[in-house]
Amino acid sequence: MAKKYSVIPAGFESDEEEMDCMMASLKIKRLEDITTGAGINGDFDATLDAEFEQFFKVFREKWNMHSKCMSPYMRQHLTKTLMRHENPLLMALKIFANCPDSSNVKAKSLSHFVLDTVCKLQTDMPQLSEQCDDNTSMIAFHFVKTTGMQSLINAMIETYRIQQIRELLVPKLRQMLDDGYYKDVAQWSINLQITHQFDMLDLAFPLIAQEKLPLAEQYLEQASHQRLPFVKFLDSLLHKDKSVIEMCEGILSRYNNLKVSHHVLSYRPVSKIVARLAKKYGFDDSVTPNYKFTKTCGYLHYLYREYEKSRINLASFRELVRVHAYNYALQSDLVSYLAAASGSGGEMEAVYWYNEFKLLPDDCPHEIKSLISKNRVRQKEEEEAEEKSGTNTAGCEVYLSMDLPDECLIIVDTASIFERMLKHLQGEQIIYMDSEWMQNVCVQNQLCLIQIATTHNVYLIDCLASQELHEEHWRALGASVFNNANILKVGFSLLNDLTVLQRSLPLQLRLQMPHHYLDLRTVWLELKKQRHGVELPFGNLNRAGEALSDLSMVCLGKKLNKANQCSNWANRPLRREQILYAAMDARCLLLIYCCLTRCVPDINVVIEKSIACNNFLRRGNNNVK
Repeated sequence: MAKKYSVIPAGFESDEEEMDCMMASLKIKRLEDITTGAGINGDFDATLDAEFEQFFKVFREKWNMHSKCMSPYMRQHLTKTLMRHENPLLMALKIFANCPDSSNVKAKSLSHFVLDTVCKLQTDMPQLSEQCDDNTSMIAFHFVKTTGMQSLINAMIETYRIQQIRELLVPKLRQMLDDGYYKDVAQWSINLQITHQFDMLDLAFPLIAQEKLPLAEQYLEQASHQRLPFVKFLDSLLHKDKSVIEMCEGILSRYNNLKVSHHVLSYRPVSKIVARLAKKYGFDDSVTPNYKFTKTCGYLHYLYREYEKSRINLASFRELVRVHAYNYALQSDLVSYLAAASGSGGEMEAVYWYNEFKLLPDDCPHEIKSLISKNRVRQKEEEEAEEKSGTNTAGCEVYLSMDLPDECLIIVDTASIFERMLKHLQGEQIIYMDSEWMQNVCVQNQLCLIQIATTHNVYLIDCLASQELHEEHWRALGASVFNNANILKVGFSLLNDLTVLQRSLPLQLRLQMPHHYLDLRTVWLELKKQRHGVELPFGNLNRAGEALSDLSMVCLGKKLNKANQCSNWANRPLRREQILYAAMDARCLLLIYCCLTRCVPDINVVIEKSIACNNFLRRGNNNVK
């Protein structure tokens, strides 16, 4: 048998019981002989005969003295010695078992060197593997099963044909699970292609609980049948009334040696994993109802906060609530949130939605019961009517208004109007573009409108007019306008718009050639680099922010009214306020561009530099709309 190497403090050599007691109290684990139970039918006899015993003694001494500088010679010497044995692969395992560091293999250790050498030998002489029987394969597995060194494990699988005994290894791997080697078992199941032998609670969930998401994804790549149930399982942990760790209590009790990272088992990390996996595997939001519910609740609360701050108007807020509050639970949650909001506005809005949703009396928040009993809904409706009918003259003075007549704002929703627009745009040298999309909670935003402004018109292209506008129309728009190098396309935060356009429509944009696009935000940031700033008609550029509304303020003296930016752009027909907002977003780009070319010295140099900086193929952005 191989020699056992264990460090025993002086004075305890003969007192095994006292030694065991001391080691237990210090929580020191005594390493077992790696040959114990290594074979299929029992222990592995790693005893070396006299010739190999003498070789190994000399070899170890040389290794300890010259391992770093003599490794090529050492490898050659070991290879020649192994080839003198009738079964080199078996002899390599015996030599490995006699290495003092065989229980703790490291990259530059003697034990690793022995296994790496025999694997390289088998690569040069593949016929050596023919001598490898099932018992030898089992011993090889036993020696490297918990090393965690994937390159070595892969080489050992090939050299010792471990693949041929994979069914015999399943009980061994299950025992490793009981001992807490979840990462190692996952790697072995992937390497041996036996992921079907385990379920999602055996490996996928423990890996998540131990912050091993990349390995869990690698495991699920092969265990494709577990993807859907696992995503559903993780979504079930996102209970609206219980924490994730509470939902996991019964599940965690089945594991003996699972070291859980408790901060991972909380709502935010698990929700991110659910969203990531659902997107990766192409599952729609019906697979993740809990995640969709909590995300939608948060979005509805956000919409009300934006309305409270006057960043969106009442019509836009209510449009979006009708779209996203799609079931009774969401409706009840929103009414409760509004009722608990500070100020009378929230209470009155809660009353409105309580009646609109026809909630049950038992679900009426106590904060608004008195308001409902006094029937004050009519007062709120009168206030709403005043807001819709009465135009705020003070607001008109603050915000930029449309300077074109209504007939110049052209909604493009039929093939004939589209063709006339295309003919007109092909004769332009500069156009100004923007887009509007419907914000969705759990899926990608939906492109609804493309705005293109020229000197005398603003075209509002309806991207949802699928009955009239077909693939050939969009291809023609891409070829004759967006990919036309003779037409300069001016926008603000263009990467946002072009990304959505490329994903949503068959425009076939050639974004690798971006020299005919001008991003006014890039121009803006270039001008801000000037030491003393640039004086514009309504202030110094350096004292303005970086949003389009800030640029409008210093160039045109008025901000953009963003009250309709966050509204239901998928609604047809669009409200007049939406049409004016969308048209103004494109029209203001023309007005700002004209102001900059008129007021800024050497603006052409800045424009050329900005165009040269275009890179619409990069990932990620920090653009501000």
